[in-house]
Amino acid sequence: MIPNTRLPNNVEMPLIGLGTTHSGGYYHDAVLHSINKCGYRLIDTAKRYGVEKQLGIAVTNCSIPREDLFLCTKLWPVDCGDGVFDAFRTSCEKLKTDYLDMYMIHMPQLPDWIVDQKETKEKTWRQMELLYEDEHVRSIGVSNYSIDDLEELSEFASILPHANQIEFHPWFHQSDLKSYCDEMGISVMGYCPLAKGKYLEGEVLCRIADKYQKSPAQICLRWSVQQNVATVPKSTDFKRLKENTDVFDFELSEQDMNILSSFSSKNQKIVDLSNICQKMSLPDGYKLNGRVFGVPDDSEQMQKTCSKCAPNQNLSLSVCI
Repeated sequence: MIPNTRLPNNVEMPLIGLGTTHSGGYYHDAVLHSINKCGYRLIDTAKRYGVEKQLGIAVTNCSIPREDLFLCTKLWPVDCGDGVFDAFRTSCEKLKTDYLDMYMIHMPQLPDWIVDQKETKEKTWRQMELLYEDEHVRSIGVSNYSIDDLEELSEFASILPHANQIEFHPWFHQSDLKSYCDEMGISVMGYCPLAKGKYLEGEVLCRIADKYQKSPAQICLRWSVQQNVATVPKSTDFKRLKENTDVFDFELSEQDMNILSSFSSKNQKIVDLSNICQKMSLPDGYKLNGRVFGVPDDSEQMQKTCSKCAPNQNLSLSVCI
């Protein structure tokens, strides 16, 4: 059983979830195995990843009731401003659900063609707040936000984000940002918790892993969850999917936690967002390159849509919410 952490609004969220980024392809059997056999309940995705439709089929086909799952997806920058509600509704339709457990703004950057960026950010967050206030979503959050981004958002937010999802692993974890979020009552979620496997063979990490009779990957995941940071590793390997959840039967010593945290002194960031604005207009899921495996045809399945909306009518946001 994967334990939960409690968000600032008292909604419970699993400490370990399944990441579904487009790297490595999408394997339907692996997703079902993670839910049915490994106890994953948090499923983290995004419109940008291009797999919401496939995940919707998995959610429908798995043996776990929808109310026991925690579905999180993200708003891509091109949909900010007036496009928030339509993007939300489309994601719900693809995921075959009538609500989300968390809806996030994928990143603070906006397309260059938006003239008044601060006004658009304010409008976007207000619509996120409306989705939450009208119970379309159980929590709202942001991703890749820095301290400066969060301070700007706080200038106009009525509700602060319930979570900020950031790159978080021993080699890059922005302790100042984590401390700021803690002080503001914003939960931290971590992506790339294994640094995409780039440093898992390091001598010091392997020595710590041997000490606890765990794998290097398990040590990294334990380092995250021991800081109450919910984390979303991705794997398509059945054995590793199970292994990634087996991190709650031991505790890292304070000394080992500090050693692991010290790895970040070289600032080994994995995800480069420096040129993200140049990629905003690329199609969602473009990195998949057609690598989607084992997904059954859902043409005969009923599409679920938001029960508080009218999907067959061209209603404006103000009417729907």
